[in-house]
Order: sequence, then structure tokens, then C-alpha cells
Amino acid sequence: MLNAKKIMMFSSVHVWNDTRIFYKEAMTLADAGFEVDFYAIDNGMEVVEHPGLRVHLLPASTSRLARPLRWRKLYKIAKASDAMYYHIHDPELLLLLPKLRKKKPDAILTYDMHENLPADIETKTWIPALLRKPLKKWILRMEKHTMASCDHIIFAEESYLESYLHVDCTKTTVYNYPTYVEPIQKQLNDSYFTLIYVGSITEDRGIFEMLGLIRDLHEKKPEQYRLKLLGPMTKSLEMKVQEFVDQHQLSQVVEVYGRVPYPEIWQAYGESDLGLCLLHPIPNYLHSMATKLYEYMAASLPILASDFPDWDTFIKKHQSGTVSSPFDREKLLREVEKRAANPDIYAQEGERGRLAYEESYNWEIEAKKMRDTIYKVD
Repeated sequence: MLNAKKIMMFSSVHVWNDTRIFYKEAMTLADAGFEVDFYAIDNGMEVVEHPGLRVHLLPASTSRLARPLRWRKLYKIAKASDAMYYHIHDPELLLLLPKLRKKKPDAILTYDMHENLPADIETKTWIPALLRKPLKKWILRMEKHTMASCDHIIFAEESYLESYLHVDCTKTTVYNYPTYVEPIQKQLNDSYFTLIYVGSITEDRGIFEMLGLIRDLHEKKPEQYRLKLLGPMTKSLEMKVQEFVDQHQLSQVVEVYGRVPYPEIWQAYGESDLGLCLLHPIPNYLHSMATKLYEYMAASLPILASDFPDWDTFIKKHQSGTVSSPFDREKLLREVEKRAANPDIYAQEGERGRLAYEESYNWEIEAKKMRDTIYKVD
């Protein structure tokens, strides 16, 4: 007999302290009275204890070829579990759902879609260019077959819905808004102006545009600017970043922190003056609202973001910052210099962003939607 108060939540890709999965969804459900068994990748960081939430670590692997072994292990665990709810977070785990449905016809199966994979596949640089279109077609066929076993699909962005109108199950958009935090006490340094970026660090998320920006600022006014980078990156990219920093003598200007536990990012925000989000205009970014935009608003930070139409409309609506092409070096430089020269005036952008976050863009709104739609919490 299945336990109606038990959830198995699992990922074969994400680390255990993934912000959306662990700090938002899993904690929310544990706080709502569920027993949550959460399986995810070990990243060497100390596991956070939380009542009702058990973290089970899967060994990390450097080879994609090892991933099917994880799928097999997770399927065996799911098959043996007495949970009523099974909540997956990776498209590859869709392959397990038809078998799991046969074994557990009364279970509730949910797929949490963090990105529109078919739209994103053509920009995956690790996939040979000639294979991308055939792989995209295979993924579309795979999704059509496996999603027939879903009871619910959660979309992280409303824009994904249009591609999945054909799927016959409950579909809910649960935005990746920040958890509620009290207004941050700013601890700014009057000696320099600090830019910050928080999130996965990749080339198409603008790492070298941000480094180019801080180089240009430093060349014009040495020692008057800082750049904080918080988030994971590959070893190969880390070497390229360090090479750039060394070449341009930016070691005292650029601070690279790696992955930081979610509760600790707010301290870094409190020490910063401007939030950067200079993603490249690739398909999966153009129609998605980056989580860091909402985090910057929560932290009362003015925003400098890529000039995607949706982002431009959003930022103008709330008067919370400005946009630019991530490749327009002169405009990026001007926008930062204006804010550094007039901090009191542009602090109002951060204040307006904070107000919008409190009213419309915090996790409590989305948590209620998830609880009420999928988990039927009274």
C-alpha cells in the first residue's frame, strides 16, 4: 500500500543542494507534512538537515556514459519505495516513468521541467553539430511516449507550455522565484563599486562579457570597481577565466567563489551595488526569465541585463534597472559608470525591484500553487 504522505524526489543530474529542488520544493513539501526522500548528486558539501527531509547522495561521475547506471539504481529504489508521489527533475528520467507506471498504477508521477530541452539541444556545444537535429527529433519522440505516463508536468517557465499542449495531463507553471527574505542590511564599501553575478558560470551566460566589462572599468579607473562571481563552472572554463584574470592583472578586482550555499548568497548581495545578467541570445534564454533577476530584486539591487524583449519589458515595467546587448562594450561601460557616479539616484531601482518582489515574485506564491495543484495540501 502506498503512503499518501511520502514523496520520492530524485535527480540523476542535479547536486543535492540545487536551489530550486532542495531549498524551495523539497523543503516546502517537508514543511507541509510530507516525508521527502530526495536522491541527488554528491558534490562534497555538507548536507543540510531539515525535518521531514532525507537526502540520499548519489556518487558524482565525470562520464555521461555512467548516467544509465544511475537511472537503473533510481528505478530500483523507486520500485521498492512505498511513496505515493514520484517527482523527477531531469528529462533523461522520463525513460523510467512508463515502467514505473506499470509497477505502480496508483502512484502520482510528476515531471519538473527546468528547461525546454528540445529548444535547447541545438545550442549544446558538447554535442557534435551534425547530431543535434537528429537528437532533437529523437527527444521529441521520447517525450511524447514517456510523458503519457505523467500525472503532472511542472514548467519552470510559462513559455514552455506552448510546446506541450498535446500532452494530456495537468500542467502547472511554478516559477523559480526566490524564497522570502527580509530586506538585506547593506554593507557597501565606499572605496569601490561592486558588480555581482550569481548562477552557473558558462560562456553563453556571459562570463567573458562580464570579465571584459570589469577589465574596461579597471583600465579607466583602477581599484574603483570589483566583480564577484558566485556559481559553479567547469575546470576547463575555470582555467580560461584565471588566464584572463592573470593576463589583465585583475586578481585584486575579480573574486571567484564557486558554488555557494543558497542561504549565503544574500550576504554577497548585501556587499554589492549592481546585479549582472548578460546572457547570450540563444533560444532557451530568450524566452525564459532568469532566476537571478528576481534574486537581484529581492536583494534591492539595480539590474544590468541582456536586452531580450521579455527582459526589457519586465525591467521597464518595474523600473528596476536597464538592459543592453551583452556585446555592446561601450553601453555596458556607460550604464555601470552612471550608477557608480550616482548611487543614491540608482538605488531607487533596487528599491522598486524589492517592492515588486514582495508583492509578486517570491517563492511563497509558487509554493502554494505547487502544494494545491499537485500535492493537494489542505
